[in-house]
Amino acid sequence: MGWYQYVMAAAYDPFMRRLEKDLKQYRQKLLSQTRGQVLEVGAGTGVNFDFYPKQAQVTAIEPSRAMFRKAKKRLAHPNIRLYNLGIEDDGLEALRPPGGFDFVVSMLVLCSVRDYPAAIERYYKLMSDTGKLLVLEHIHATGTAYGKFQEWVNPVWRPLADGCHLTRRQDLDLKKFFRPIEEGYFRLGADWYWAVMEKNPGL
Repeated sequence: MGWYQYVMAAAYDPFMRRLEKDLKQYRQKLLSQTRGQVLEVGAGTGVNFDFYPKQAQVTAIEPSRAMFRKAKKRLAHPNIRLYNLGIEDDGLEALRPPGGFDFVVSMLVLCSVRDYPAAIERYYKLMSDTGKLLVLEHIHATGTAYGKFQEWVNPVWRPLADGCHLTRRQDLDLKKFFRPIEEGYFRLGADWYWAVMEKNPGL
C-alpha cells in the first residue's frame, strides 16, 4: 500500500466534515430502514456505522487498507463485521448469505469503482429477490455549465481523489438493473442522487 492511500485516509474525514453535515439526513433516512442481512459496499472510514439499527446484521467491506484501518477504529458495534474486500473481489461470494442480502448499501462508492458496470451487476446478484438497494451518490450534472466544468476538471480530479469520477450518471446506469421505489435529487456543490431501489423484474 502506497503512502498516498495513508494520506487520503487521514485527510478524508476533515475534508468531508462540512459536506457530511448536510449528507447526514440522507444517510439516516436510508439506513434507519435496514434490517436482516445488510451489505455495505465501500465503508470508507466507517461514517455509516452509527446510523444502523441494532436489528441490522451488517457486512461492511472496504478495499483500501488505509481506510479499513480507520473504519476498524470506529467499529464499536457488535452487529457490524468489517472486511478488507472490494466489490470486485472473489472472496465476497463466501460472505453472501443463503438467498442473498436483504439490503445493499452504496454511498459515495460508484464514482470510484474501476469496473463500474460490473459493480452494479454484482449488486444485483448479491441481493435477495426481495432485497433493497440504498443509494447515495454524486452524479454528473449533464447538460449544464457545471457539468461542462466537471468534464474539464475530471482528468485532474481523478488521480487526486483516488479514482473518483465526476462524469458518471449512476442514477441512469443503476436503473438498467433496479427500479426506484423512492428517489430524489438535490444539489450540494455537485448534483446528488438518493434512492431506495428494488430489482427490475425479468433480468
